[in-house]
Amino acid sequence: MSFDPEKYLREKMDKLIMKINNHELIESSKSSMFEENLASTDEQRTKCLGSINLTLDDIVNGVKLSKISLGVESGTSKKMQTSKYSPIDPANPFIKIILRKTAQILLYEQRSMTVLRDTEEGRKAEEENACYMNLSNRRNRFDKETQANVTFYKTRSINTDFIFKSHVASYVSNFEMFDTYKDLERTTLSVDVNGNKKIQVITYKVKGVDKFLEINRLPNFKLALMLTLRILASNTYEKQQRRFRNMIMPNTLALDIYNRYRIDHLWTFTLPLISTIGKFVTDICWCPSNGDFLAASYAFNASGEDLSATSNGCVCIWNIKNPVNPERYYNFKVSVVTLEFSPFATKLLSIGLYDGSVYVYDISNIENPQVAVSERKNSTNFEPITSIKWIHNGSSYTKLARIEPFLALCRNGSITRYSIIDGPYLLGCPLMKLSCVESNPRDLNLERISNELRNAQGSYICLDAWEKDIYYVLTNGGCQHKCSINCMQQELEVSRLHEAGINAMDFSPWSPKLYLTCGNDWCIHIWMSGICKPLITLKYHMSPVLMAAWSKTHSSIMISLNRTSIDVWDLKRSVLKPYSSTRIDPNAEYTTFRLSNCGRSVAVGNSNGQVEILAFEDMPFPPHFQYEHLEKTILEIICNDKHLLDCVKSLGYFGYPGNDACMK
Repeated sequence: MSFDPEKYLREKMDKLIMKINNHELIESSKSSMFEENLASTDEQRTKCLGSINLTLDDIVNGVKLSKISLGVESGTSKKMQTSKYSPIDPANPFIKIILRKTAQILLYEQRSMTVLRDTEEGRKAEEENACYMNLSNRRNRFDKETQANVTFYKTRSINTDFIFKSHVASYVSNFEMFDTYKDLERTTLSVDVNGNKKIQVITYKVKGVDKFLEINRLPNFKLALMLTLRILASNTYEKQQRRFRNMIMPNTLALDIYNRYRIDHLWTFTLPLISTIGKFVTDICWCPSNGDFLAASYAFNASGEDLSATSNGCVCIWNIKNPVNPERYYNFKVSVVTLEFSPFATKLLSIGLYDGSVYVYDISNIENPQVAVSERKNSTNFEPITSIKWIHNGSSYTKLARIEPFLALCRNGSITRYSIIDGPYLLGCPLMKLSCVESNPRDLNLERISNELRNAQGSYICLDAWEKDIYYVLTNGGCQHKCSINCMQQELEVSRLHEAGINAMDFSPWSPKLYLTCGNDWCIHIWMSGICKPLITLKYHMSPVLMAAWSKTHSSIMISLNRTSIDVWDLKRSVLKPYSSTRIDPNAEYTTFRLSNCGRSVAVGNSNGQVEILAFEDMPFPPHFQYEHLEKTILEIICNDKHLLDCVKSLGYFGYPGNDACMK
């Protein structure tokens, strides 16, 4: 029989372990550990089921622990054994919790010690305060201790009563509701929106009076409505408004820069709830002090033909904060031809009508905007007012009022100086009346037509850029009349600049001697004072040039307008054709435009009664020395004409005196 030592040692080791486990000390330690675990389990179950500050997780754990069954066996050897048991998951994983309102628990309360003075409690409190002050005065105290020196009082106006709240039921019967609404007359109005859709508006009348109309007349309601419309419009036009305010500027450090002379459309001012047939924009003007406001004049004609005295018109004051609705609307019985903001009192707006009347409105006054009007019985002008310009009230004139006067040009060639006085009417003073030139004027040798009118028809007024008393009058015959405010019924100089009527004239912002003119002969001429020949002639489209102006940001760029497009010219690049031509609405013809105060945007009016706000994009960066850039460009263009080049050089410096970058 062989002996296996490994098996022998394993049996000895099992017997030794069994003897150690059956020892009394080991059994007592197991019993104590089991009792501690049982106590901790009971404590945990009690905490989860009976505590106040517990969570839903604690409640779920307590439910599971309550279902654990423990088996305890007792014997002479005091042995305790626990049966191994795993908790069974409940069939429904959710438990029901009932939340009940507990009684009010007062955590902290500081009652007021203030009582009414004329009551029994007040007299008692006053006696106690006097007794305390008497005791405090006789007691020796340290000087630097914290002690109130006087008794504080408070008035009854600030002592408010406690507000008690309670639930009260309210009952309204059908009879009471009938008595409430029996005086309300319900009316339903159908409002046309954009000519296509209609909305139903329900209003109520109390005793025959429409409350909605009464509320609509309140100034506070109009102000609140205007601010609300601005906020709503900003949700749609925020990006375009930021661009108009020049918050989005081109990056001068960008690596990819392209000069495309592009024009982007921002938004369009359109008259709401009015048909666009036979309505067109006649003139546009920006407010000089606040570039957010734009005034536009409109002419209406139901037949769609030319203007007449029977067609009505209106003036709208637009704001870029609300591109949808005008903030001011003035209606007239005749067509409105021209308008102009005062550069001195910018809230005043002068308006010229088709029948020769002139109005002055204060746009800041909502209820009574009309300041003055020309008196018909003392006026000699019954032709349309074609142009208005505000002038500076010089020291040579007697100031009858605190507001500067303005010049009004009539189509029959008469020029009137209007002043605002203390009264409902304007004070008109005739300055002169233009007459047709019988002989050939200088500058252009043209044959005289035998059927010309005796009086020249005025089309535009332009003030001199440097001399404040000089102004220029343009006529339909292509002539320029140089006049002075100090010389009445006398022309200083007459020049014929175009073969047809002249529509506009504008001085360069960097030179008081350099100006441009545009006319119905399809041409744009650039002139210099003292030289009878045009320096540069721009001609591309075979249509009348309705308006032209120098750019306010770049000395060699010009903007022109014809019936089909708005053109951007850059004399530095080309004089043969515009660098860009843009047309937004192919179904409308353009009538006029006006650059914004900053020069980076333009407002264009069309024949559909819309004012399009456009922005210049991808334009070249302005040169640091604007006048030097302009002078160099002009000399490069006329370098082939030696006689003209010598005439320009003989004038020397033709910029603004003392400052070559001065804006006019």
